[in-house]
Amino acid sequence: MAFLATELRPPRVDGGEAITRLAAETGASGVHLGANCDLDLLARAPLVGAALRLGLAVPTLTLPLAEGPLPAGRRLPRLAAAERDERAAALALAERGLSAGAAFGLSQALLDFGAVALAADPVTFARAFARRALESDDPGAATVADALAERRARAPEILDACRFSLERLLQLAEGAGVRLAVQVGANPWQAPSPREIGELAETFGPALGVVWDPARLSVLSTLALPISDDRLRALAASATVVLDNDAVGLEAGYLPGLGERDPRLVPLAPPAAVPRIVLGPAEATDAEIAAALAG
Repeated sequence: MAFLATELRPPRVDGGEAITRLAAETGASGVHLGANCDLDLLARAPLVGAALRLGLAVPTLTLPLAEGPLPAGRRLPRLAAAERDERAAALALAERGLSAGAAFGLSQALLDFGAVALAADPVTFARAFARRALESDDPGAATVADALAERRARAPEILDACRFSLERLLQLAEGAGVRLAVQVGANPWQAPSPREIGELAETFGPALGVVWDPARLSVLSTLALPISDDRLRALAASATVVLDNDAVGLEAGYLPGLGERDPRLVPLAPPAAVPRIVLGPAEATDAEIAAALAG
């Protein structure tokens, strides 16, 4: 089964008419409610109803969803935030998303734990990467080294925050009949890392799924951050959903076929029975999306 992510045709523009039409015309099984949705849109827009009338499923969404369109300069509260108040705000939004999903048969929720604030500046690193200034004596190399050192030092704190959020959400999800799946962080400024996902899996067992995301995993390879074949195999084996997209340099979220992915990932792809969400930019053409869906 393959689903189109709403990022391909943002429903804030038209209430979801374009993405549901495109899903029906391209033979997709349904629609995934991605990060560009919000709780107000779910409550007021005809997106879900239109999908169901067309015979499309809406089985997955990304949590947390914002209350409504975020003002300029604002961001979502993070499930992995060190501050308890921020985690509580993120959990409240995620709980509302789960409650809304129960009304239309939600079966799986993808958890985005949010960015990790480090002293090392990701923008500085991205600029150095673009200039290929990453040799040992370049500023870019120092930035990523500093980020990795701080990230390792803060790993226990970040894992504790992830566990705190998961303990609450897993209880709610179980009651709603929804599976939770964790998205992997693609760089030191995101959580959880592949190793941290392994530790969370040991804590929560099969109740917690994993998002197989070849684009984010390819970014890790681009950064030359170590991830073993054994770790990749473990992620693939525990995957409960595939976020099918490609990467270009440090950026993930390109339509499959329009970017690149680490060749190590190809033979490790989860079984075909695992649901696949096709992700890409809003400017992708209908023909490009149809080709990615058929691929």
